[in-house]
Amino acid sequence: MRRFQPTYSRKALFFSVFLVGLLVKHNTIVFHVFAVRAAGGVFARNLAIAVIAFFLIRPLVARRRGRVGILAVSVVYTGMFLANLWYNRYFGNYLSIAEMTTGEGYNPTDVLLRHIMRPTDLLFVVDVLIMLATLGLRQRSSVHAAGMDTRERLRRAKTTAIALLSAALILVSQLFLSNLRLGGMRPLDLYHQSTPAFVSVYGFLPVYLAELIARNGGRSVAQDPEQPEPLGAAELGGEPLVEDRSNVIVIQVESLDKKLIDYRYNGREVTPFVNSLKESSLYGTNFYAQHVNGSFDADFSLLTGLYPVNRHYSFRENDMTQFPSLVEILNDAGYETIALHGNVGEFFYRHRAYPELGFDRFYSRSDFDESRKRYHIEGGYLGINDYDFLYQSVEFIEQAKEPFFAYLITVTSHTPFRFYPPEYAIPEFEGLSRPLVRDFFNSIYFVDRSLEMFFAALERRGLKDNTLFIIYSDHESAIDTPEYSSSVNFTVNRNIKEPEHIPLIVKHPDLKPGLIEKTGTITDLAPTILDILGFPERPSEFAGFSLLQPEEVPVLFIHELPQVLYHDQLFVAELGELRKIGYIQHREAEIVLPPDVENGVLETIRYHREIMNLRRRHGD
Repeated sequence: MRRFQPTYSRKALFFSVFLVGLLVKHNTIVFHVFAVRAAGGVFARNLAIAVIAFFLIRPLVARRRGRVGILAVSVVYTGMFLANLWYNRYFGNYLSIAEMTTGEGYNPTDVLLRHIMRPTDLLFVVDVLIMLATLGLRQRSSVHAAGMDTRERLRRAKTTAIALLSAALILVSQLFLSNLRLGGMRPLDLYHQSTPAFVSVYGFLPVYLAELIARNGGRSVAQDPEQPEPLGAAELGGEPLVEDRSNVIVIQVESLDKKLIDYRYNGREVTPFVNSLKESSLYGTNFYAQHVNGSFDADFSLLTGLYPVNRHYSFRENDMTQFPSLVEILNDAGYETIALHGNVGEFFYRHRAYPELGFDRFYSRSDFDESRKRYHIEGGYLGINDYDFLYQSVEFIEQAKEPFFAYLITVTSHTPFRFYPPEYAIPEFEGLSRPLVRDFFNSIYFVDRSLEMFFAALERRGLKDNTLFIIYSDHESAIDTPEYSSSVNFTVNRNIKEPEHIPLIVKHPDLKPGLIEKTGTITDLAPTILDILGFPERPSEFAGFSLLQPEEVPVLFIHELPQVLYHDQLFVAELGELRKIGYIQHREAEIVLPPDVENGVLETIRYHREIMNLRRRHGD
């Protein structure tokens, strides 16, 4: 019996599926992940890729070994593509080597399946499945091929050579013209100026080579980068707004959206205690997270008054003794400084960074008594649940010498939002059809109850009346479903990670309740705290500004494509200029940044990137 032989059309199908899949994923990364806008150069590269594939890869389809190799390439490429797509969906950047080699995460499989992946992502593996289905087909050399004479072979070789030469000319011309259009910069300089511009010239795979060269000293950084002029005034109020030598407690709540404040579902408040707290506090209505690389960006922003920078795992890669420190300022003012976190101290390298920043003591998971926990919940990789963490933290705070500065980081409401006791599953939330949203509301409700217990415990110990409380979130929950979305609905014309709207509560008995309407980020909290305590000026090294001073200052988010939010208008910094790309929904305005403000923003971005490179650790 003759073995079935695949037809020419089946070979053509295998190759066509491979090529289409390759180009679709390539263009999705270029236009979606890197937000490239120059389509001409991308089209030229696509043409060259198609020609090279047709003349070099297509002949391999005739043999099973060749199809196995092509399939392997497709699988690897698809894995790289999906990793970038999912990372971009959560952080807004591409998945860099820095993140792959230094990143940390919580149960990534569960997070991917519940929070980041979408059903439509399956479309990006259809090509691999089709190729796999045809992999077992065997093909004998055709009679025509076997009997091909020398003249025919030479003709085909000549055609292939001409086609490949044409593809090479297309690529060279595209590189030359694209780079000339962008000013003729050297590749590494263009990479540092704008990753999207670099990709528009060289494609996305060379980005990883550029990053490797840059991380290994391929671009020198000035030994003493010039600090730019501040974007706003350095003066603070100069008079304390609260009782002299007030204690300071800062609580960084995991994944608390600004939208949740006063939010009800089926008539049930998700954060009843925080809502009541807001009514007796100063409440920031235009406050945003610094979430460029990970949750540690919030720590870095608060404690240094600086902006985190894309592709910089600050606590691991940088010597934190070389940065300005709110902790050291308070130490010098006579405060005892403590940090408290329910996870292991090594997580995000806090065990090393916090002492370098000047904390007198860092309480981490090993300092909390497991035998005294009220709630034993699955998901212990997150650390101590917030109720038990806050309950025992009260005792550590009580031991501190007054005045004290206590910095607490919660974890219960971290994605995938399952780290709460079953008895805190609220009946009113059962109507939510999506488990992700239902668990998020339940976990936040549990955090809210835990905060209520914490404040009551402080009051019983006499630690509440003379204490300044600062409560905010490290970032949004990043939920985007028809039932609930954490976004504040920016209107943008480019794929970016929109600024993340988070709540800010500033509470002290001496502070009159009201609204803080000035736009700000976590970077502005350190000078705000100093302003409230009566310091006359913000330290010159800080990039942030007090939220209690009236001057509206541009706020930065130094992603791969840096963003600038100013008077509710969103700009991106690219190739030495700012371009408006959007605005908060229903707040569009004709805002033009004065040249001095625009130059100051660009110089601030440059300075932060250079200072992070300069202050890298030598050795690990």
